[in-house]
Amino acid sequence: MENFHLTDQTCQMGALLIRDFREAAHLTLEALAGDAEISVSQLSRIERDERVARIDELQRIAGRLKVSVGALVGEPTPTLVPLVTWISAGTMTKADGVMPSKIERHVPVANLGRGDWIALEVMGDSMNRIAPEGSVIIVNRADETLVSDRFYVFALEDGSATFKQWRREPRPMLRPYSTNLDHLAIPADVDDVYVVGRVRKVVTDI
Repeated sequence: MENFHLTDQTCQMGALLIRDFREAAHLTLEALAGDAEISVSQLSRIERDERVARIDELQRIAGRLKVSVGALVGEPTPTLVPLVTWISAGTMTKADGVMPSKIERHVPVANLGRGDWIALEVMGDSMNRIAPEGSVIIVNRADETLVSDRFYVFALEDGSATFKQWRREPRPMLRPYSTNLDHLAIPADVDDVYVVGRVRKVVTDI
């Protein structure tokens, strides 16, 4: 499972494509620097890879060029993953597609392979060792094979869903992964567990 966020290393890659986008937009160095509130000399150094752009600078440059920060730093075109409610996830069968009426918004996620993807916003602290409250988990509904100690979203009998770690031995359990020790594991019968999908990414900066 992968955590995704914008890093200083990502910013360092930005110099590779800023000039390309600026020239495609028919903007001079002076025009872009003025609109992005950066001195001409500093923008020139960023374009020549002589200075690392700060995240706030990349955001202003991307805004003026009308592209994403990811596009500036050469990330692949992201997949737009539908974010749904936990109730929607819990009642969704494998045969169901994601109904447009159930989508709250789309989350752009880079480097996703083939899969049937949904996103869920984490509520509470039962999994805060890997996914703090407010982060977004990216779930592959096409991956339902249970592997011990991996992380999944499971459907519950009340029609909702829960995000837990699967533990097969010594007894099948849906385990919290939390700093809050009040959360308890849920006993599970492997034959009765309905797997919504495996969690493959945690997005903490969107």
